[in-house]
Amino acid sequence: MASSPANPQVEAIRLSVQHSYEELNQLMNGPLAQLEQGKLYQAPAENEWTIMQNLAHIVEFMPYWANEIEKLVAHPGQNFGRTMQHEGRLRAIEEHSHDSLQQIKALLPPSYGRLQEVLSKLKDSDLQSTGVHVRYGEKSLDWFIEEFVTGHLIAHLEQMRADLAAVGYSPGA
Repeated sequence: MASSPANPQVEAIRLSVQHSYEELNQLMNGPLAQLEQGKLYQAPAENEWTIMQNLAHIVEFMPYWANEIEKLVAHPGQNFGRTMQHEGRLRAIEEHSHDSLQQIKALLPPSYGRLQEVLSKLKDSDLQSTGVHVRYGEKSLDWFIEEFVTGHLIAHLEQMRADLAAVGYSPGA
């Protein structure tokens, strides 16, 4: 008989991240690999990110939030996170928004690995630690993880699927 994990909430978070990572790899190895290369860099609509900008952001945000989570667990109550105008965030997206699919695929495993490393050390009790975000105020770590990690990954996967349709991808074409 299988036993329950010691930290079921954290395990659910880890599984959500793992599932999103697997979906991301399937997307990169399937539709994105079949897509005409130039379409990776084509904005699907005005003020929308390209597929490659989405990928660059995912590679950047997983270790960023891993580091933030680690700091908050060590020092609850501290300032936490960043805004969309954060210089490091914008710079990373710009620096990698023209990478090849192979280049971005090479960056993904260590990015994901760092996030899973930090998540694997969490306890369910850590999820109640709070931090203060400049925009959202005081929130629990559980809320931050949903907003900026698990939900964020899912949203970018959905965005890239929509981008594929917008740039004219059709399977087998």
